Amino acid sequence: MITKFGKRFITSYLANGLNFNKKDLAIGIGSTAVTSNDSDMEFEFYRAGVFLGSTDIQTNNTTGTTTYSVVYKTTLPTDVEGIITEVGLFPTTNLSNTDYSSRYISSFEDVTLWSDSSGNQPPKVTTPTPKIGSSSFQITAAAGQTKYYSLDTVFDMSGYGINDKISIAFNQRDLNLDYIYVKFYSSTTAYKELRFLATSSIGNKILKAPMTSVFNSTYSSTDQVDFSAIIKIEVGAKAKTSATTVLLDALKIDDNNTYNSQYGLISRSVLATPITKKLGVEMDIEYKINLGFL
Repeated sequence: MITKFGKRFITSYLANGLNFNKKDLAIGIGSTAVTSNDSDMEFEFYRAGVFLGSTDIQTNNTTGTTTYSVVYKTTLPTDVEGIITEVGLFPTTNLSNTDYSSRYISSFEDVTLWSDSSGNQPPKVTTPTPKIGSSSFQITAAAGQTKYYSLDTVFDMSGYGINDKISIAFNQRDLNLDYIYVKFYSSTTAYKELRFLATSSIGNKILKAPMTSVFNSTYSSTDQVDFSAIIKIEVGAKAKTSATTVLLDALKIDDNNTYNSQYGLISRSVLATPITKKLGVEMDIEYKINLGFL
């Protein structure tokens, strides 16, 4: 589907108002149905430049109906791995790119960077198949307890605003999960906590929360948090009355605060059959858009 922002972009392009020489194809793991109001991917995990564009014009000899389509092609490199369920087309020139553009907080693939209070690393699991990368980050909490792992880092999130969102992709393995939480520390005693409540079903999930849920969190220390100087990030899970296990895929911030509608998502598709991109091999992707001329 061409989004309403895509229609605006194409109209401006035809009027010589915009440059459309460079385009990107983005891939993601989202599954929410496409609408014309989509302004971004549900959960993007890689983007590559289009190196070939072509037309596909076909006429049905029986009905005399002609369809007009454009096809864009890109290549995913060897180091990209994941299960692709959504694809989107963007202009390469993005006026919203800043130091606070959409970015990963963690892909959770390198568990060696994380440790619990005893210095132990989280288990690295490959079954079920992760949505992003070759392994998932496992957290198992005992009945009624919380289990967490922390990462020492340097992270500036002061430039994000109330319209931005934080997203987490994970696999809920059971119905014993109470919530997943993320804590952002600017000192050993100053932190803000964000909680993602468990869903009523098991399986792969994508949950989003506005950044205001972080900035105005009631699950916080009494010390003032300096969002320009985050020094540690902690992720954990809280179990209900029975033990719970969750598998983390990725945690990211979606930049909507500086969004420019002329340079946003032009077209998005949710795939009926997912595409598995394996590590170590290149993969060509072609994306076809029916322009729908009458």
